[in-house]
Amino acid sequence: MQSYTIFAYHLCTYAWALAYAAIIYRGFKDKSYGMPIVALTLNLAWELVFALLIPPYGSADATLIPHGGLKAQMIFLVWATLDVVILYTYFKYGYKYFVEKYNVSRRSWVAFTVAMLIFSFFIMYNGGNFLRQFTLYFNNDQIEGAKVIAFIQNALMSISFIAMYYMRGNTDGQSFTIAWAKWIGSSMTGGIIYTITHADDGAFVITFIAAIFVADLYYMFLMYRALKRQGINPWTRF
Repeated sequence: MQSYTIFAYHLCTYAWALAYAAIIYRGFKDKSYGMPIVALTLNLAWELVFALLIPPYGSADATLIPHGGLKAQMIFLVWATLDVVILYTYFKYGYKYFVEKYNVSRRSWVAFTVAMLIFSFFIMYNGGNFLRQFTLYFNNDQIEGAKVIAFIQNALMSISFIAMYYMRGNTDGQSFTIAWAKWIGSSMTGGIIYTITHADDGAFVITFIAAIFVADLYYMFLMYRALKRQGINPWTRF
């Protein structure tokens, strides 16, 4: 069993390192970037968190191979270094794709990327601690579990509204009323209640609530500005 796990861990390490190296090579060769930004931010957050902030010495996996915790920490650092290079190719060559598809300013593109990096960090930092205490946290209540799904879904929805606006380049089917009503109906009501009632143990879910809050505020700003530019009163367009 030990020889099998050692082989598997080595194969995993080298295979991912090869994939990262190939992504880096093609990025510079093609003057592009080879990993979707959502995947890149989540990968980098995982590697940095579990290499530097929560080293994997106490995990079950660390006992499967000799010095497993230390080896995993070193592997994560190597992967993180490669991912930082990939992130460099993203910043060097990536903007042209976003401006062509979404007509987004460079400042907004950078702000979006930084927000994704921060969001991914908090998911990785708080996620493991949250998921390991399911039974105690939810108290066998299906609705309590469903709330977590709802906030994750709402975060994806809030981000998708922003992407939809940039993809269309206009306000068709959208309004400032939709924006502020969605903001109040999610983070400003259910989100506040959840944050208050789970202040001590809800950091993972609160990460998604914070993402909803920020994304909805930004969407409100986009709608208000776009409608004003069209000569439409944002407050009267339903």
